[in-house]
Amino acid sequence: MIKEVNLQNMLEDATENFTTGFMCSESVLDVLNRHYELGITEDGIAMSTGFPYGFGDGGNVCGAVAGATMALGKVFGRSVKGDLSYEKCLALVRELNENVAAAYGSSLCPELIADFDFEQPERKTHCTGIVHECIKSFAKIMEREKGIKIRH
Repeated sequence: MIKEVNLQNMLEDATENFTTGFMCSESVLDVLNRHYELGITEDGIAMSTGFPYGFGDGGNVCGAVAGATMALGKVFGRSVKGDLSYEKCLALVRELNENVAAAYGSSLCPELIADFDFEQPERKTHCTGIVHECIKSFAKIMEREKGIKIRH
């Protein structure tokens, strides 16, 4: 497992992803996968495609939060029935969700972008900040829980 990540590089990569063709969930999951060497395949990244705009434009959780949730599940989730590790995973996902809500007032996509015209660049800039917040929150959790240092 890696020992350190460069936060600035992750944020730059996320911005590049998000402004050149990936949506929020794909951007977050791809960056966390690459920088933390999570071993998520291209199929895994593809599985995150349906999350943007509140789960397929369904008015639910922000896709960036969903992408970070997938990454937390990869690290802290379970694959064995009855394994109680899910409790820790749920607590960490809740923490990430609460961090985004504290910074932006919500973690629900429609609420996060309510004040923006979807097609305008200001909305994309706003959402880039949310993508960054998800990456920062994940990094803080990984530093505390796994000892992976954050280099700024």
